[in-house]
Amino acid sequence: MSSATPGRLRDDAVAGGRALLVARLLIGLYIAELLLNVARPHVLPDEPTVSIFYELPKSIAQHMQEGPFASFDKLLSVPRAVFWAVMAGIVVGVLLQVAAAIRRPEGRRATVLTWATLAALLGPFSLMALTIVATYPLTALACVPGTAFVLWLLHHGQRHPRVPLSALLTAFGWGAFIVFGMGRAYTGLAYGTIYGYSVKGSRSLLEATSPKSLYRVIDLLVLHLSVVNALLVGAGVVVILLLFRHLVVDTVTGLALGAAVGLGYAFVESILFIRLYGALSSITGSTGGFEYWIRQSIGLLGGPVACGALLGAGLGLAARRKQRRERGLIAGAAFVAAVGGAVATETLSAWLSHLVGDHMEAGSAFDTLVVSPLLWLLPQAPFIVLAVLLLLAGTRARASAARDALSAEAAGGVAITPGEETVLADPRLRFWALASTWRRYGPSAALTLHRLHSAQLDLADRRLHPQADSERADRLHTKVLRLKTKVRDAAVTS
Repeated sequence: MSSATPGRLRDDAVAGGRALLVARLLIGLYIAELLLNVARPHVLPDEPTVSIFYELPKSIAQHMQEGPFASFDKLLSVPRAVFWAVMAGIVVGVLLQVAAAIRRPEGRRATVLTWATLAALLGPFSLMALTIVATYPLTALACVPGTAFVLWLLHHGQRHPRVPLSALLTAFGWGAFIVFGMGRAYTGLAYGTIYGYSVKGSRSLLEATSPKSLYRVIDLLVLHLSVVNALLVGAGVVVILLLFRHLVVDTVTGLALGAAVGLGYAFVESILFIRLYGALSSITGSTGGFEYWIRQSIGLLGGPVACGALLGAGLGLAARRKQRRERGLIAGAAFVAAVGGAVATETLSAWLSHLVGDHMEAGSAFDTLVVSPLLWLLPQAPFIVLAVLLLLAGTRARASAARDALSAEAAGGVAITPGEETVLADPRLRFWALASTWRRYGPSAALTLHRLHSAQLDLADRRLHPQADSERADRLHTKVLRLKTKVRDAAVTS
């Protein structure tokens, strides 16, 4: 066992403990939602203790099983299974933590126990997304191309140090399964809570169920869901940065991770709304095809992706600040901006559409291709522009830091020489070096050179991380020297 191993085990334990703390806070928030729901005023006849178990009258329930309402009822029935799974997961998670406190495992056993506890606490919430994807696999498959393109863009649209694809896929999974599942589970409870307190004191059942009362509840529910989702996105970015401790924490890293989390959420949400609006098209006038056009093409980089990117960029920027007050202000501003963007997308877009609806034929080609996308994107425009500005500023700062790191690494003159430093610091020179190698020595030599450049950049990037792993640096240094030998051999044999 190397001398660096004990230190890395301690780092794993610290990261696992912090990730477990985040999970406990999220579960605590769910329990708070549950207690508020149980204590809510009961305004409808025969309301159960927990509002998600409320059953519609038989005549309405029977009608829900027919025609376009079948899919709607199936989607709404999921939170009940999630509720019981979450309750069981909390019990298992508590027992595992009690066992950990008694036995105090160390090393790999402690890591396995931490992962098992995280899976027990958070895993049941993924049932919501898994059910939707499994129920509508063809719709999910139709959403894959656009989602894969955005993931590719997030991975390749960065300069070194890049966020690795494994971290982006983890962020995507957090958004698709944890953010979507927890957000819906929280909001399923919040609906009954908000409704109970909003219509408390109504003089009659007719007044309590009036459209005005329901619209007020929905407005508050949209705000609640936006706040909860922003909290969950932020928690996901923090957890991923803990799990991938070698990542450079800056604005670009946070933006990429936040956008990937938002993309995962948007993926599952798109499936739900495409199916829901497709089933209710005869009532709402909107079709599943229109929802696909809005959510998986023209607006793919907006909505949850833009809001997640904005929040992640703010958290990455805050992490670079040394003073706690500055970190809190920047993170708080990013959180407010993300919530504002989400609320604006849902409320202002609908309001603008209502204003324009009386002056235009709904469903026409001009409405579908121009007006509706514009009305959906317009409220988000300030937030998207802000995210782009943060990306540009972060990219410039990252490029400057990368050049300094290359200079420091080149001072040794072994893994990176001064001549290689000039090429590595300029993406255009790297491209022409690869193209020239391809023409002169063939694709195999060009691929080896590309791997050498990537390893050299990774070696320099570790200088940007205040807690760089020395063992990983040694591995990268050895890899660079080995690839240099391969490049020389390829040039000689050719």
